Amino acid sequence: MARSREAGTFGAQWRWLSWVLMAIIAVAVLVVAAAGDEGPKSDGERVSELAATIRCPQCRGQSVAESNVTIAREIRADIRTRVAAGETDDEIRQVYIDRFGRSVVLTPDATGFTGLVWIVPVVAAGLAFAAVSLAFQRWRAEAAEILEATDEDRDLVARLRAERGST
Repeated sequence: MARSREAGTFGAQWRWLSWVLMAIIAVAVLVVAAAGDEGPKSDGERVSELAATIRCPQCRGQSVAESNVTIAREIRADIRTRVAAGETDDEIRQVYIDRFGRSVVLTPDATGFTGLVWIVPVVAAGLAFAAVSLAFQRWRAEAAEILEATDEDRDLVARLRAERGST
């Protein structure tokens, strides 16, 4: 019985340690993601990033940065002019949304219904991970309970061995 208590204590310590390690990893990932910001971008970097997020109105599936048709070159020049004039990235995107419609932006909003596209898979994966973890924990506890020998079991085994030896 003392042996099973020791195993239970070890299992509880291991579970606690695994949760602490997962929390440390989660915090480390968040810190690295937050530290990924390199500070203010140059005008050229802003123009490139904006052009990569705006769909070419004439091409199929290409951004303005990838396309070399006339309208794409004109939009890149317009973006460059707007960046130099001090407009924000959101203001520049809004100009093209107003002109060509919401579908011109290649990156979906992270708000409203569209935000669910980003949030639901993460939440679903977290719930699935939690469900599998709980299932394994329950199965492990059931297996330990089945494998745990009681005094009654030991007596039965000893009696059967004695009977077998006497016959």
